[in-house]
Amino acid sequence: MTRLRAFIVSVAITSALASGAAIAQDKPLVRVGYFSQLHDAAVLDLQNRLADQYRFEYVRFQRYADAAIALSRGDIDISSLGYANLITEASKNTEPKFQFVAGLARGAINLVCNNKVEVKDWSDLKGKTIGIVSGFPEVFLDDALEKNGQSPRDIRKVNFAVAGPPVLQALQDGTTDCSAVFEPFGATAVSGGYAYYPPTNIADNSFKGLNNALAVSTGFAQKNADVVKDIAGAIQASTAHFQAQPQEWIEFMTRSQDFPKEIVQIGVERVELDSTLYPQEAALLAQKMQKLGLIRKTPESVQLNAFFAAQ
Repeated sequence: MTRLRAFIVSVAITSALASGAAIAQDKPLVRVGYFSQLHDAAVLDLQNRLADQYRFEYVRFQRYADAAIALSRGDIDISSLGYANLITEASKNTEPKFQFVAGLARGAINLVCNNKVEVKDWSDLKGKTIGIVSGFPEVFLDDALEKNGQSPRDIRKVNFAVAGPPVLQALQDGTTDCSAVFEPFGATAVSGGYAYYPPTNIADNSFKGLNNALAVSTGFAQKNADVVKDIAGAIQASTAHFQAQPQEWIEFMTRSQDFPKEIVQIGVERVELDSTLYPQEAALLAQKMQKLGLIRKTPESVQLNAFFAAQ
């Protein structure tokens, strides 16, 4: 009798596991591009909020440009993507291969200065050597300088191809006085004890410090309108939650990305989660990008708006 009961229990467990696996396989799969950064919290939280409805397969990228290519090719379905990437694609005057469906963050690009360098206001940046990760951080810096009555020509720029240890090493050893960097690199420098955030917020610029948003492949969206609607709703819900509960945002990012907690605590103060989309500000950002030579021509408003899903 004992063996029979054991056999029955074993069969029941096996059947339950097989049934659970079958149910999991029946859920629609969504392939997600993401970045290990504080402002991708809502993207990483999708697998928690929509676990009962969908399966999520995450692909980590180092550069927005690579994610944009993967999204355009259909290698992934959705991805965190920078506003600069949307503008770059729109400037090509082609049919959108992806669209923004929900905002993710503003800010998250900051100026940090070596502790030995005193910067109390914008005028103190004149003559300083500033390390810049080529692209978006330079747009932030130049526009913020001009907005605050300074000229980008009055600073010395040292360009770095990508964010990473060389940028921070140059700041630490004094090769650069300050650096315009993505988070959490700024927070890493501050946490390391050799740098600080001066009262010159380069995210306080004319285009509201637009950073990134959630992009969806147009091919995926055409076939999965309800899925996209659910995802956009989940992004908005996560954003509102982490805005209201910053400590939970800190705990979530520390846990999910294995970030040192002290760096996350410093960094979240310099990131503004925001699920709103900003097409008008994107048009202004496009003008700034053209001025710096990042795009050849500012896209027409109709073309630019085509990259934003109807709200």
